Amino acid sequence: MVKIFIIVISASLILLGCSQNPSEEIGYGLIEKGVYSNSYFNMSIDVPEAWVVHSQAMQKEMMEKGVSLFSGNDDNLKAILKESEKQTVNMFSFFKYEQGAPVPFNPSVISVAEMVVKMPGIKRGSDYLFHVKKFLGSGQLEYRFPSEIYSKSISGVSFDVMSAEIDAISITVHQDYYAVRMQDYMLTFVLSYSSESERKELNEIISKLEFSN
Repeated sequence: MVKIFIIVISASLILLGCSQNPSEEIGYGLIEKGVYSNSYFNMSIDVPEAWVVHSQAMQKEMMEKGVSLFSGNDDNLKAILKESEKQTVNMFSFFKYEQGAPVPFNPSVISVAEMVVKMPGIKRGSDYLFHVKKFLGSGQLEYRFPSEIYSKSISGVSFDVMSAEIDAISITVHQDYYAVRMQDYMLTFVLSYSSESERKELNEIISKLEFSN
């Protein structure tokens, strides 16, 4: 089973400079009656039926594996990733299949929020994704970026979107990074897929995001 998807969490852990614990401010959100919601962002999204929802413990384990995979033997890069964990909150992780399922790839939608209040130059998603792209290029994995960053509206909120891809064993993994600045945080969603049909399925899931005033 291809396991390159574990990098999507650590890949969002980029910017340093704040010691406040963001999870105490925005919380992890709740899942009730098949709907994930977070009151800080006034956000909700339907949990895909029959998909696997990872617990906070599982997300933390995945993050640790992602840090190791991404940084390799670079201790400085590993230390940066570890430090930046203090400023991020793993909101949710939806996977189509259970870990270890006999499938070529396991499509996923993962959401992470990162505190950026002390980085005034990051005013919108494209500013943040500029650093994401630069950071992805610094690891041991060879990412490609097939298109320019573009904007996409979901539930009246304008996200900036960056596409990336990487070869893993006998498959090409595609990732779409959605990012928007909300108050003191950058709210991100990472869609990982290996085929056009999977991309359409993930886009259908993300299209059900709702933001209330």
